Parts: sequence; structure tokens; C-alpha cells
Amino acid sequence: MSAAEAWADLHIHTVKSDGTFTVEKVFESARQTGVSAIAITDHDTVAGVEEALYCEKKYGVEFVPGVELSAIYNKREVHIIGLYVDWREPRFREKLARFQKVRAERAKRIIKKLKEHGLNVKYEELYEMTENMGNAGRLHIARLLVSKRLVRSIRDAFDRYLAEGRPAYVEKERVTVKEAIDMIRSVGGISVLAHPALLQKDEMIEKWAETGLDGIEAYHPDHKGDVAEKYLKIAGQLGLLVSGGSDCHGSRGSHGRIGEIKLPHSDFEKIREKYRKAGEKR
Repeated sequence: MSAAEAWADLHIHTVKSDGTFTVEKVFESARQTGVSAIAITDHDTVAGVEEALYCEKKYGVEFVPGVELSAIYNKREVHIIGLYVDWREPRFREKLARFQKVRAERAKRIIKKLKEHGLNVKYEELYEMTENMGNAGRLHIARLLVSKRLVRSIRDAFDRYLAEGRPAYVEKERVTVKEAIDMIRSVGGISVLAHPALLQKDEMIEKWAETGLDGIEAYHPDHKGDVAEKYLKIAGQLGLLVSGGSDCHGSRGSHGRIGEIKLPHSDFEKIREKYRKAGEKR
């Protein structure tokens, strides 16, 4: 595949967090759909990296070690993707382990609230929804409710119980946006604001760029119509890198599929080049 034809997907989740695809299934799907490079960006974990490095050689798909961190701004959740993170760095891994512990405690509190509202669910049942209980979250709980026929769908689970303001919602402990950006930078990574259209805080992008944000995700399944063009323009105005991905969570849910979103190779090469240059300076 020539550089002109190649494209990347830099936002994918696996069973290591809240996806349903194994790491190997992600690589199989990437090769089948013609994706030349992928980033696995599981929530608060790099547990899939070692397997991904093996699959990179097996399937001939370039791999970018990544992570997706949840930050907070003015009571709104902000997702910051880290690309090319040094996943071996001990302090980085310790912080991720702490985030996962907080996630598990939150899941237990949500389950307790669901029980108080008459739903017959147990925390241990989440083992059927994920192989990493340290990353058990609302999506896993929603899937559990669907599997037990306590709700009609994942959307129904959120609308009735799990969304902010609903009976089983529990506030999540998060870092600030700057802290997330700094955390990614501390391990040599490239920080990217995920799906900005869902956040609806465009006025903050310039400020976050001033504090070290490297790029924005212009290409995403929820960026319909001319939305991608809007963020391409903002990226150009602020000198930010352009990223994009399917936000694939596997075979279930309303997220995109691998191959649905196409980040041009030229944009991917700019991300890779910035990472390389940053490494030369360190």
C-alpha cells in the first residue's frame, strides 16, 4: 500500500478496558479493512501493549502505544488520548494503577445504588463483561443490565440509571486537563483532545493548546457533516496536530468500527514525526 493510499485509526479500545475485541481481533480487523497503522487507547491502562507489539509483527500493521485518560473541566468530562506513550515507565504505570483502583471502587458504588433501586445485580457478575476488573465502568455495568434483561439497551441503561443525574450515577474522580496533558508528556507521548464535538467546549481548545495540548481528533464517528472540517480549521489556526479514529469498542455499542474513520497518512506522519523529534531532544 502506497503512502497516498494508507491511513490510520488512532482511537481503538479492547477487552483490556471497555471494548469487546481482543488485541489480536483488533489487528485482524485492521488488516482486513486496509488500515496501515493503529493505536490501542484503552481507558487508564496499557495492559494490551505487549500483546500488540507481537501482533504488529504478525499482521504487518504499524502499532502506536496509547492510552485514553479521563480529565475534568468545569464538571465536564474531557478525554485526552496519549499516543506513543512510554508504557514501561514505572511512575506512569503506578498512576494508571491508581486510576483503575478508583474505577473499581466507583463500579462497586454504582452496583450498590442499583441494588437499592431493586435491580438484582452483583459486582462479581462484571467478570463476565471484562477481563480487567480494574477498568470496570458504566459501559460494563450497562452491558450487564442488558444481559440480565433489566433494561432494553445500553442507551436505556444510561438514560434510566447511569447517566449524570440518574439514580445510580456516581461522580468519577478525575485529573485536570493540564494534569492529563502533563502526564502524557512526562512519558514522551503526544496528547490529543478526543471527540471535541461531544465536549462542546471549543472555546477552551486554545487555552489547552497553550498548556501543552499537541492535537485534536478531527475525524471521529460523531463528527458528522462539516464538523470534521471545523476542527481541521481550528487545528490549522492553532498549529495543532490532526488525529482521528473509529473509537471502536468492538461488536457491541454505538461506537464506530475499525475502518470506518480514515485518518490520512499525511496527518499520521506529522504525529509520528513530532514524536521522533521530541525523542531526539530528550
